[in-house]
Order: sequence, then C-alpha cells, then structure tokens
Amino acid sequence: MLPGHIGLPATAWCDRPLGAALAQIGLRARFAEVYSAFDHSLLEPRNQRAALASGLRLTVHGPWEGAEIGVPDEAARRRGVELHRRHVEAAAAVGAETYVVHPDYSVTPRPRDARVRAALERSVADLEQVQRETGVRVTLENLGGREHTHFAAPGDLGLGALGLTLDTGHAAAGGDLAAFLSRRDDGLVHVHLHDNPGGDARDDPHLPLGRGVVDAAAVLALAREAQATVILELLMPGDVDASIAYLVAEGLAEER
Repeated sequence: MLPGHIGLPATAWCDRPLGAALAQIGLRARFAEVYSAFDHSLLEPRNQRAALASGLRLTVHGPWEGAEIGVPDEAARRRGVELHRRHVEAAAAVGAETYVVHPDYSVTPRPRDARVRAALERSVADLEQVQRETGVRVTLENLGGREHTHFAAPGDLGLGALGLTLDTGHAAAGGDLAAFLSRRDDGLVHVHLHDNPGGDARDDPHLPLGRGVVDAAAVLALAREAQATVILELLMPGDVDASIAYLVAEGLAEER
C-alpha cells in the first residue's frame, strides 16, 4: 500500500467502469485521480456515486477535448472555461481536493503568440473565480516543449492564485525538469510522476519509473518539501505495479 500522499490514476484501468477502476486502486493506494471524461466523467451521476463510495482521497484531472483555455477565439475560450467549471463543481461534489487543467497545446511547433498568452491570462483569472466559488484547488499543468505550449517552463505564465501541477514526463521531454526541480516559489500543489526518455518534446510515453531520465527521488523530495500530492500517472496496470515496485526497491516508499 502506497503512502497516503501518493496515489494512482483511474486511467490505468480506463477499460473498466469507474467503480471497478477505483477498486483496483484501493488495493494499492488510499488516493486516486479521476480523469473526468469519457466513461469516467464525473458529470455522470453514477460516476459521482462510485467516487464517493470508494472512500479514497481524490483529485480530478479535467478534460481537454472541448476545454481549450488558451485559444484567441473568445467565445471558444469561454466555452472551455465553462466546461471546466462544470467539472470542478462535480469534483467538489465528490470531495476532491485538487483539479488539474491543461493550458494551450499545439502538436505542430509554432512561435509564441501574444494572443494565446492573453487568452491564458484571462482564463487564469476566470479559474481563480471558480476556485473561490467551489473551494477546490485549481491547478495548471505544464506541458512539453516551449514550441508547443505557452506553459512549459517556470516563469512562462503567471498562475495567480492557482496552483501548479508539475508533470515530470512533460518537463523531461521538453528539457525543463531541472528548472522546475530547482525552484521553490512556483506554488507547487500536485505532481504527475512518470518517466520519460527525454529529448523530444512530443514524446510522452508515460514510462514506468526507472525507465528514463526522471529522478524520482528528487521529484518526491520536492513534493514532500512543498507538501504536494503525487499521482503515479501510468497508463497500464502493469506499469503501475512496476513503478510501485521501483519505489519500494529504491527506498522511496515502504511496503504496508
């Protein structure tokens, strides 16, 4: 059983109903993250009931399809923020502590755009209001590569009263993980911990820990210092178990 501040993602069991996915997590941890989309959407009452019945500590990852917050088209940006609002309200209904939002992203490399940055700044202000109204801590997650997103590295974007979710795979892929690990003033609230080979901002395979360039010990030390929660953001059950075994073998988590 993992320590209470380290959890697992329901997406590793995305082929199962949410209740069954959370039951699998409950065999390994006391803490889970729900990706609120598709069959696990918390907008569905049955999934809210399953989340509440699990008895697990919860965080929620917001959807990204239809939830763009960094688009210059103001109507589309507002629709994205309002979709997040609905999911944050659902997160509040199941007692989730933290809600994770993606910023802008472009698969095709592009130069920085002042219109996108301005849209993100407006969205940060809007999400601050959502945070105040719901009591759920809203966080922005870094993505990979400065040519693909306006939030890849520390200092790229002011987060206001929002928190930071540090995604170690994204940061390693874009070459920015060392910069994040050296900072102590970024409002770190939550961590997505997974491994990455590094060197290609578009390469995000969510490798098990110990299979790439991410220093899990350094990440966990930073999370502990910031009192941040950690999700082992793996995509397959076997990778979840391999990563738990790695943490135990390295003395980074005790068997319980």
